[in-house]
Amino acid sequence: MSDNVNFEKIIRTEKRKKWLKIIAVTSAVTAIVGGSLFYAVYKQLGRQMVKQAAKQQRQFNIDDLISSPNIISTSQYFSMTKTTQSTLKSDREKNIDGYRVAYPEKNVTFNTHGIESASAQEPNMYNKNPKTKEIIARNRQSQQKEPIFFNVKYERAYQSAKDKKALLEPSIPTHEAETLSQLSNTLGEVAITFDKRYSYDDIRQMIPENVMINYYWLGIHSDKLDTMSAAGSYVGLNASDDGTGKLTEGKAGGNEFLGYQGLKSALKQEFGQRTVNNVDIAKDGQKQVSKNLKTAKFAGVIVTGRTQNLARLDSQKYTYATNAGVTTPIMPYQAPIK
Repeated sequence: MSDNVNFEKIIRTEKRKKWLKIIAVTSAVTAIVGGSLFYAVYKQLGRQMVKQAAKQQRQFNIDDLISSPNIISTSQYFSMTKTTQSTLKSDREKNIDGYRVAYPEKNVTFNTHGIESASAQEPNMYNKNPKTKEIIARNRQSQQKEPIFFNVKYERAYQSAKDKKALLEPSIPTHEAETLSQLSNTLGEVAITFDKRYSYDDIRQMIPENVMINYYWLGIHSDKLDTMSAAGSYVGLNASDDGTGKLTEGKAGGNEFLGYQGLKSALKQEFGQRTVNNVDIAKDGQKQVSKNLKTAKFAGVIVTGRTQNLARLDSQKYTYATNAGVTTPIMPYQAPIK
């Protein structure tokens, strides 16, 4: 009898050992498979985040080239908030005749699938006087005054239209440069809208030597885009920051977004990215680019300098409108470029 009992105990013990082994092996396999799966998922998410990060940074670089009127990016950096969420930020500034004036940062928060949120780039638009249809633009974050350009084609299309009620009444061209004479010992920024498009060489000759050319505006090809709607959607190129007003040609077909050729390349890749009043801004811009910088034409410029020099720009024959932007006092310890 005792032999049978001992035998049953042995069997139960062996079964228990067997089950323990099975459980141990199963647990180990589960841990290995689970760990491998977790690692694979984590690695895949990492790859997707790296891909998105590169995509967003590339878009920042394109915007810095073609959509930043006298706005200079000084740094770009990432801030990871979660495994699958990160924020790309860009510190920015304006060049006001050699003075560096802080400008609100640009940021975009993204995940593995794309953008979650981004800082607003379009300015707030106001009527300076509802009776005169004069407009004023301010930065949403800092309330700095933003210089704006005027779409001459829209103004002319409105005047020749038979049914004016179907169109938005155009904004009256401003002449704010002349008002800057009231500010002494001050540097300012002014957007000049030309009466027509001029070549790069002509512009450098006709703009007075005592002001600095900071930005060349390509203009708007469409006559359906009014001035107010177009604000904040300008296409153009920033000039060198040494006061010479120079642009670079860049390399045709190059991968790097530099110079005039870089502008052309970037515009091709921007189709569909920004549409205003059914006008694709990139496609509209591409209609106005030329073969090279020598044959290129521009519809306006942003210039900076001493307010007494800027005030004289409204009397120039090529000036259709002037609109003021940022101003900053001249300090005794730093001389302006011009």
